[in-house]
Amino acid sequence: MSHSVPARLTLLMGGFFLAGLAQAGMVTDRHGNVGYDTAAECDAAVQAGTARFYVPSTRNRPLRRSGEASVSSKRLSELGPEYALGACDEGVGPLHGRDGVARELRGKFVPYSPDMSLNVYADRSGKPVRVSMAECDNRFADNFPRPVPRPVVAAPAPAPEAVPTPQPAPVPVAPPPAPEAAPPLAAAPASRLTPYLFGTLGQNRDSVNYGDPVDGLRSVGDSDSKSGALIGAGLQINDWLGAEVFYTSGKRHQYQAVNGYVNEYVARAYGLRATIGTDLGEKTRVFAKAGVARVVHRNSSGLSTHWTQASGIRYSSSQTRPTIGFGVSHALTENLMLRGDFDHIRLRNGQNPRWGHFDHLGIGLQYNF
Repeated sequence: MSHSVPARLTLLMGGFFLAGLAQAGMVTDRHGNVGYDTAAECDAAVQAGTARFYVPSTRNRPLRRSGEASVSSKRLSELGPEYALGACDEGVGPLHGRDGVARELRGKFVPYSPDMSLNVYADRSGKPVRVSMAECDNRFADNFPRPVPRPVVAAPAPAPEAVPTPQPAPVPVAPPPAPEAAPPLAAAPASRLTPYLFGTLGQNRDSVNYGDPVDGLRSVGDSDSKSGALIGAGLQINDWLGAEVFYTSGKRHQYQAVNGYVNEYVARAYGLRATIGTDLGEKTRVFAKAGVARVVHRNSSGLSTHWTQASGIRYSSSQTRPTIGFGVSHALTENLMLRGDFDHIRLRNGQNPRWGHFDHLGIGLQYNF
């Protein structure tokens, strides 16, 4: 048994040596993730079992690039046997609509667990061409991360060759039954629900026709544009489909009668709609919108109005109508997007006054959680 002592000492000293290397040149970000000055230091920490593997702190759905037709999910170790211990990859910054690792870890070598979930992007033939971190969709320094090599440990000295002792012939034993194959790992869905808030500033345009049955000089046929705002919240369900609730209002609209009298009315709209869209490149998205909206007109100032045929009487009218529109968004950071909206609501014209249409055109911001 004495011949095994040098081997044990060799392994023990190797472990102390790797652990010592693992502490050299280490930095930590505010989330507790670590990075090392060199790939060798990072490899040593992983091989010694002292590395703290990277944990994402943000959430983002997968974002395909040009030439990538599909995305699926795998663990890092499932990319190949070279990833059995995980990866040590150089930390990188923002690019292609994603922020990258914290500033402290950029240019350092960051350890990644072999059990880390990945987004695996494939071309039209199904061949994987790139991977990213599944939870945050952060990229690696290259299309695939750098694997951690297996440690090289000196082999123990060979034991003295023993003279074989004659043994009786073995009794045949039936082989044990083969273990049942483990079921394949189910792929995680490629996209996740993404809630967001948005708001735009621009113009609200309204139009009306009113024919006074008593005095034609008080009739109105006019449209007016005033400053307005749109706010709302949405949920991106998958790469194509989403849903939004919204509210639109702005300054009072003014409509001039034939005799010069100016009527002032506030217009508001709120409703629910679906969105369907697609990405144009890596940062820009276009989408169409369709739903229903409740539109309310009110002379909230309490001023006299020809349409009520009395002075100081408040007037209010509301109707629920279909709404359509389109929009565009462009990523500024990992979560913040520049957004533009156009919405159109065609109103019923069977009343007197007959409201024609209510539109909003604006530009603003969208924040994805």
